[in-house]
Amino acid sequence: MDPKLGETQMSGLKKPTDPQPIQMLFEFRTKGVANARATTAVKPRVEAELAKSGLFSAVSAEPVASGRKLAISIDNVEPEGQRAGQKGFATGLTLGLDGNTISDDYVCTFTYLEPGHEPVTQEVRHTLYTTIGITNPPKGLTPAPLADAFATVIRQAVDKGLAEIDQASDIAQ
Repeated sequence: MDPKLGETQMSGLKKPTDPQPIQMLFEFRTKGVANARATTAVKPRVEAELAKSGLFSAVSAEPVASGRKLAISIDNVEPEGQRAGQKGFATGLTLGLDGNTISDDYVCTFTYLEPGHEPVTQEVRHTLYTTIGITNPPKGLTPAPLADAFATVIRQAVDKGLAEIDQASDIAQ
């Protein structure tokens, strides 16, 4: 994964003294289109990060009494000019001798809604690189199994989004 985003120090959040429950609305998208299978697979990871943050007393899919909501979407967008399918096809034709590096770009949008306040929206971008065939990964990246790298990308993006929402809103009050 791209090291630019890195780890967010969750200890620096303005944690409320009396955390309140939050309704989480989550959707995973692929190129802007809802992806139900990925939503089902990724949602528990996102819920776990919200719960672990200490910003909320509970995370619910149902409305909460305070009316607070946190809408999160993670969109796996194809970088401009990159055609992953074509690259993979070329690699296959050469039996992996013509290797490629494919990047999956993720645009993560966080919108915090609290009755009586303006919505607060933050966007976090992250990238996951995958090598196919015989090729070297981009410089400065540490290889990891795909499942581990994907889990790290999701965790880092959610933690960064929570930190930015925490700084830009009254979530801690």
